[in-house]
Amino acid sequence: MEKDKAKIIAFCGIDGAGKSTQIKLSKDYLSKSAKVLVAKLDYSPFNKMGNNKFFDLTLKGYSGLKIISYYYNLQHKEVYDYDYILCDRHLLCYLAYAYAYNIPHLDIVRQLLFMVDDPDLTLYFDVPVDVALDRVSKRSFRDKNENVKTLTQAKEGYEHVMGLFDNVYKIDNTLSVLDSFEMVKEKIKLLK
Repeated sequence: MEKDKAKIIAFCGIDGAGKSTQIKLSKDYLSKSAKVLVAKLDYSPFNKMGNNKFFDLTLKGYSGLKIISYYYNLQHKEVYDYDYILCDRHLLCYLAYAYAYNIPHLDIVRQLLFMVDDPDLTLYFDVPVDVALDRVSKRSFRDKNENVKTLTQAKEGYEHVMGLFDNVYKIDNTLSVLDSFEMVKEKIKLLK
């Protein structure tokens, strides 16, 4: 008998959009009655390359294969061990940031990523860039790409590439944390 597959939920948005907070609340909420995995692709070694080379490599060469492999394994292996997989970022995010770094033909790139299924639900946390910058300024570590220009371009990127994906819901994350989470819960309930 085939086991049930986990529901995959992607949490997307620019740096400082509040993804981590909403993932934690969602994990706590779902873990009361389900087995939950929080999945985050570790790409920090590539970030140290500088000059935005990581984002170019995201869609070309080794790191592109690493990203595809990571999400492919999630949807074909891990998916049988959990009820929910909460992804801290997903392909939508990588394409949005690729847009920010002027990588061309993202609609074609999207088609080339056919090996990776869309999540069952993608939550895009929308905040103004100044709100995001205020939030990231309070972190102990701040990436050099967390600046007005990059975040503005990434925000434009999300708006540009969201139409290339199914089941994407925009959430105004300037609301209180709990009000935003109520909206998240409503979307999650649709999966049950």
